[in-house]
Amino acid sequence: MLDGAPEQDTIEVSVFGPGRGESIAVHLGGGDWIVVDSCKNQVTKRVIVLDYLRVIGVDVENKVHLVVATHAHDDHFAGISAVFEACRSARFVCPAALGIPEFLALTDLEEREYAGLPVRAYAEYRKVFEIVEERGFASFDPIDFAMAKMELLNIRSEPLISRVVALSPCSRAYKQAQRAIRKAYLASSESPGYFRSVDPNQLAVALWVETAEKRLLLGADLLKGPRGSGWDAVVASFRPDSRASLFKIPHHGSSNAHWGGVWSNLVARETTAVLTPFRLGAKSIPKETDRERILSLAADAYISAPALIAASTLAVRREAAAMGPLARSPRDPWGVPGQIRARSRAGAPEWVVELDPPAQHL
Repeated sequence: MLDGAPEQDTIEVSVFGPGRGESIAVHLGGGDWIVVDSCKNQVTKRVIVLDYLRVIGVDVENKVHLVVATHAHDDHFAGISAVFEACRSARFVCPAALGIPEFLALTDLEEREYAGLPVRAYAEYRKVFEIVEERGFASFDPIDFAMAKMELLNIRSEPLISRVVALSPCSRAYKQAQRAIRKAYLASSESPGYFRSVDPNQLAVALWVETAEKRLLLGADLLKGPRGSGWDAVVASFRPDSRASLFKIPHHGSSNAHWGGVWSNLVARETTAVLTPFRLGAKSIPKETDRERILSLAADAYISAPALIAASTLAVRREAAAMGPLARSPRDPWGVPGQIRARSRAGAPEWVVELDPPAQHL
């Protein structure tokens, strides 16, 4: 990973992934940080964003103000409870439109009663809510349930004033999630293994960050619709004072999260785009058509690792042959997250981007 802390007047966005997941660390200036989602190094099993912040000398107990779990997909919150536990002064943010795993964890219901639910999702959120209960509410409420246009943070670190605003989920997504939970409750006695849950991507928390004169759009995995929801709802209701010069592309660049109004209404023409891949064989994203679309819209674009997993090297294949039947589907270690680090000083228009392999230009 890259080293060296940002200057007090320098804004930073560091994007890590994939490993298992993606994570973003944002320096708002003045030593103040937020963390969005979590990512584990698949080789070391360590939470990469915590390692990075400690390497560059950040006081994670006191200077991280928000830990945001944008939605309940394992590729975005693996290790999020460890991040929240380490960042003792931070508030935890998750969607107000809870999916079924988060609802069960929040209400302290046992996952085993609900066959078919993702156990990791339940377990991670249960740990978070246990930490919330342990910290109590003596000095501040340690948890926020985000809704569209909700201000999550407003902090002054002279001479910078920073705001973080949730752009989603919208009220329609909230109602959809509530209906799914009600149906799951009613159906549990008759068909305990059956649920028609809402796609967590539809409930994801996209973020708008303002600090100095800079605007950042962090798109999570929010989808473009359905009508009146997702990016359709964001573009219809949100009117920023200026457009984002840095855009974390939603849903790994997939076409189902692309909404033209985002680029025409929220993102500057000379924006710097960053994203992480989602690796699933032939279904990996971004696809080549996604790549071409993003490059046609952004001034510069970077990805934290290639979308496709590289074939095994000759050395790995020889080692596998020597191991005989003990080696199945051998590959070089590919779960090491890359890092895209974009920095810009207050008053400077450009972003200076550094890459830690396997991060590369898109």
